[in-house]
Amino acid sequence: MDSASATTGQEGGLLSRAFLALCLIYFFESFLVAPFQALFPVYIEADLARPPWFTGYLRGLMLLLGGIFAVVAGRLCDRFGRKATLMIGLVGSAFTGLVFRTADPWGLSCLLLVMGAASGPWSTAGQSILITAVSPARLGLGGALYFLSNTLGNALGSFCTGLVKTAYSFAQIGAVMSIGMVAVVALALALLPGDAPSSTTAQTARLNTWTAYRPLLGRGNVHLLLSLRLTITTFWGMATLALPLLIYRVGESEALPAYFAAVSLVAAACCQLSVGYLNDRLGRTAPLLGSASGVFLSALGLALWHDSLVGLFVCGTALTATAWAVSTLIPRLVNDVAAAEEKNRLVGLGHFAWSGSMVVGSLLGGYLIEINAALPFYLGTALTALGALGAFGLCRRLDGAGVTA
Repeated sequence: MDSASATTGQEGGLLSRAFLALCLIYFFESFLVAPFQALFPVYIEADLARPPWFTGYLRGLMLLLGGIFAVVAGRLCDRFGRKATLMIGLVGSAFTGLVFRTADPWGLSCLLLVMGAASGPWSTAGQSILITAVSPARLGLGGALYFLSNTLGNALGSFCTGLVKTAYSFAQIGAVMSIGMVAVVALALALLPGDAPSSTTAQTARLNTWTAYRPLLGRGNVHLLLSLRLTITTFWGMATLALPLLIYRVGESEALPAYFAAVSLVAAACCQLSVGYLNDRLGRTAPLLGSASGVFLSALGLALWHDSLVGLFVCGTALTATAWAVSTLIPRLVNDVAAAEEKNRLVGLGHFAWSGSMVVGSLLGGYLIEINAALPFYLGTALTALGALGAFGLCRRLDGAGVTA
């Protein structure tokens, strides 16, 4: 962001032009790609008659490419600015609707490659704009509203998809998605303020990728922040695969996983707003440790009551709410850990850790649940205990260094 825009963002807080435009664009993007999130596995099985492993392969491909290109996007933000990098991600998202118009496996693989590569710049640039547009004192609630834009957009888009699916084919829904995304790209060009790298960032941008990232990789605070992402996200990857399947098996109803998703989504939205508000009022330590501890207790509860429908609903909803709460606090932690010229790169590095952990977690969850349904949750209990310890260590180091909570 240019100096004027940055100043406006810091003074305007949650009412700055950049932040409001970002949340609006994030909402519409999430709304329009929601059919892909909700119906992609159904499309692969029902229309293309492909096995579940093919869906898993394509999703893993997307996550892996997203993580790799998130690291690249950190450098793109340094060199070309955050808005230009965000536009690359949005243009890639416009290809999402074409998935429902493609039956060829190789064509689908190519589309998922493009979408995965675009998701890295979209995520990195979006969070970088958030950190720059909102003052540190309001970044807790700002992060909550930013992620809530995605939650609400996906929820409303999924609901509308369910209403129209019986009347429209996959191809017709895909056409609407693509046309709508073109409009979102135009909206982003018009609403987002322009930005340019600072002189320090421009100098850093001339370094090669390894030289630019090496100082971050050698820092203890960065290790603790990444460990928080790696441990909790790996379990989240296992849980997102295991929970719907176990709810279906225990409840013997195909509708119950959908009801669980609706309930847990509402709880996550409430928790995002609450934790963001508390972060601004109380500082980072209590909300972060409370959220990380909640993830640990939810994992333990799921391990103990994985064969109980009530236990799955209660502990699964608590897990969804607290896991989203941890994610909501990440932008503030990035702001606290990184220097001004390092923030873009640390956001990209964090998303790379998230993507890799989701891939590993999904593969582990699918393997372990077939051995014993409790195994993913017992492993998750151990992982999230390490994550909570990492969160405690990070807060202590930041407090000891005098970083404002």
